[in-house]
Amino acid sequence: MVKDESIKSKNAQYDILTSDKIYEASHFKDLKTFYSTHNNGKELKEKALQSMGFYDENNMLANGAVLFQDDYQGKKTEIKCSVFSGFNKGSEKIITINRYNGNITSSINYMMDFVNQRMNHSLIKLDNVRKNIDAYPQRALFEGIVNAIAHRDYFLDGTQIQVDMFKDRLEISSPGSFYRGEKIGKTYDLSGIISKRRNELISSVLVSCNVMEAAGTGFDKIMEEYQGVDEAHRPYIYSTSDHFTLVLPDLTYSEGVEDNKIPHLEYVPVANGTKYDDAVLSFCYYQARKVSEIAEYLGVSDSSYLRKQVLENLARENYVTKGKIGRAACYRTNMDMVELK
Repeated sequence: MVKDESIKSKNAQYDILTSDKIYEASHFKDLKTFYSTHNNGKELKEKALQSMGFYDENNMLANGAVLFQDDYQGKKTEIKCSVFSGFNKGSEKIITINRYNGNITSSINYMMDFVNQRMNHSLIKLDNVRKNIDAYPQRALFEGIVNAIAHRDYFLDGTQIQVDMFKDRLEISSPGSFYRGEKIGKTYDLSGIISKRRNELISSVLVSCNVMEAAGTGFDKIMEEYQGVDEAHRPYIYSTSDHFTLVLPDLTYSEGVEDNKIPHLEYVPVANGTKYDDAVLSFCYYQARKVSEIAEYLGVSDSSYLRKQVLENLARENYVTKGKIGRAACYRTNMDMVELK
């Protein structure tokens, strides 16, 4: 079902289709307040909404407009916010799990409040002056949340935006890959990411509210907020066929986000699999690994069994892709076949 809905979402935009709801101005007080807050007190005009396609000549709302209604509490905007005690979901204690259903503007406010109430704060000394440091810069956090809302695949039922706070980072995950964009795996080059709009109406409303750029993803602002940080504190994203995730390192955690942290994965068991499959897929998730590196990680010899029975079987079953680093064979986990726990 998710696959079918994903295919559908590539051929149409959910938010511009006409709904069965009639537009009534009194049902959009939250949107008007949100607009005014981010536009120096200005009032959202009816003409502006109409020109964006918020409703048609028969006063019928577009699907995307319905998601801005004051009383909207449907599943299309569902959010799950969690706090974990450690570095991953698989083996660490869950401190908090909150779920939220509401209209788009209240969802943005809810996610901002959730993180702000729980993030760490610190002080640093600069030439006899103390400077307050937030774990996540406000502008970077806001841009990440708005981006998740704007580019979410609203065709994918049974999914939610996930906000996960870990000891060293914040992850904001949104259903759907980049719209008609390349599946990019993991990248630190946020400013180089180009993605077409998946939701024209929702994006237009957010642009009019002055919380989203008319062009681009807003990632440039995130890069500016993290300018000058060391390698371990650089933000990055990763994208697969069914979700994309922005990772913001915690600036108060001195060690930063380490690439050598091994994720915990979920996947359908591999046909003719071995006891090493789970370790190999986790080890090769974030980057391609040479056979010698895999062998060392597993604590086994670089043998024909490892190459043929383990790695080549994973490649045949499409769980890993095979490549080369120099002249050496390497393997990288196929993100479409696994999910992070």
